[in-house]
Amino acid sequence: MTSFQGFVLFVAAVGAGALKAVAGGGTFLIFPALMFTGVDPIRANATSTVALWPGDVASAFAYRRELVGQGRRVVPLAIVSLLGGALGAVLLLNSSRATFGAMVPAMLLVATLLFNFGGPVIARLRGGKEDELPPLRPWVSLLLQFLVSIYGGYFGAGLGILMLAIFSLMGMRNIHQANAMKSVLGVLLNGLVTAIFVGADAIAWEHGLLVTLGTTSGSYLGAVLAQKIHPERVRYFVGATAWAMTGYYFWRGA
Repeated sequence: MTSFQGFVLFVAAVGAGALKAVAGGGTFLIFPALMFTGVDPIRANATSTVALWPGDVASAFAYRRELVGQGRRVVPLAIVSLLGGALGAVLLLNSSRATFGAMVPAMLLVATLLFNFGGPVIARLRGGKEDELPPLRPWVSLLLQFLVSIYGGYFGAGLGILMLAIFSLMGMRNIHQANAMKSVLGVLLNGLVTAIFVGADAIAWEHGLLVTLGTTSGSYLGAVLAQKIHPERVRYFVGATAWAMTGYYFWRGA
């Protein structure tokens, strides 16, 4: 890795950490940056997940006040997140990612549509207002989180946006509380996935250490700054980020 490649990777890591803290999608910057420095796709994917984990911890700490009173929601979601993440990581290490990679743009598009339009569309169909919508049944929420966690353990790009879409359909309208829950679940899920990848020796350590330094700094900074902005503005930013990520992956796969 050259000095210039290292600089590009570090800058991308800081930006990815901040983006992940606010809207999710840190992999969107890290994964191509790692490939730019010469890391093969499988190791880039695993290295990205491992390197972003300390940033999850930093942003979860920054959002700790938003978690007050959320314990009854977090525990069951955490259990299914761990199970799904472990399954996804094992699938990555034991199968080709070509087929799944082709599904990534479509999955991101579904998540983006859900996050931006899910509440209003369902409300219109039911003849009610978005704030009056009944939340998803608990078992439906857990099933969706389990499926999303499998995806997170396997690839991870857009995982935060997928989780935010689920939380929105669960009835969480405060984007800061949703970001806090996303960060905590990310700490647990990616912590377990990190252990699996490390045990399988699937990490490019030289690159990973540089990315970890950048994402940890960016994650804490992003989480702190996000809480000083009106929730609706952060929500608009999340939506714009989701569309940008979706467009990129459709273009990349063309």
